[in-house]
Amino acid sequence: MSRQAIAICVAVLAGPSVAQAQFIGRGLPHAGTFEISGGGLWTGSASFATVLANETRNPTTGSQPLTLFQGEPRLDPSAGAEAHLGLYFGRRVSIEGGLQFSRPSLTVRTSSDFEGAPDTTAASPIAQYIVDGSLLYHFGAGRVVPFASMGAGYFRQVLENNSIVETGDEIHGGAGLKYWFGSRRRSGIRAEARASGRRGGVSLDGSTKRRFVPTVSAGLAYLF
Repeated sequence: MSRQAIAICVAVLAGPSVAQAQFIGRGLPHAGTFEISGGGLWTGSASFATVLANETRNPTTGSQPLTLFQGEPRLDPSAGAEAHLGLYFGRRVSIEGGLQFSRPSLTVRTSSDFEGAPDTTAASPIAQYIVDGSLLYHFGAGRVVPFASMGAGYFRQVLENNSIVETGDEIHGGAGLKYWFGSRRRSGIRAEARASGRRGGVSLDGSTKRRFVPTVSAGLAYLF
């Protein structure tokens, strides 16, 4: 067999291996890859300090305020939706922006009424929007990829009929898992759990302390 024929045979046999190696080298994700994801969201409850409804006493009955009743406010757990758009700087590191929407209820339980009225509970629905940014680190680049995240954001809470609008800031940290389908691994499932520390927003006690709220989300993801 001539040298030319041998060279042709080697090229034919090596071609698929070379092509496969090139595909793996350019496998997703890589620097410049975008990821879009979205799905359902569950947010836990947040409690506030007890609020006292005080009234100035008649000077003839004492100098201390008269407590008419006390209220125990909280934000109830709620379901919602979220979406993310991320950019990879390499296989392991990415940044992303996110948007969350949910409708918790602000529930206030009143008790210890001065006139002896029975305890009551009132609820008012709230539209809650959160815009945030996060840094993600991925532990691996296979089909199953655990990741950790941390970041910060801004939230806006609107009570029913736009009667009250409150804003605040939040910081968060969490961990999750991405599972990619198929050999090209463009589409998959994403699940994440976070702890969100929120300051501001609807707060009947006027506190500036952060309230930590758990969140869990799951949905679909796509790389492009």
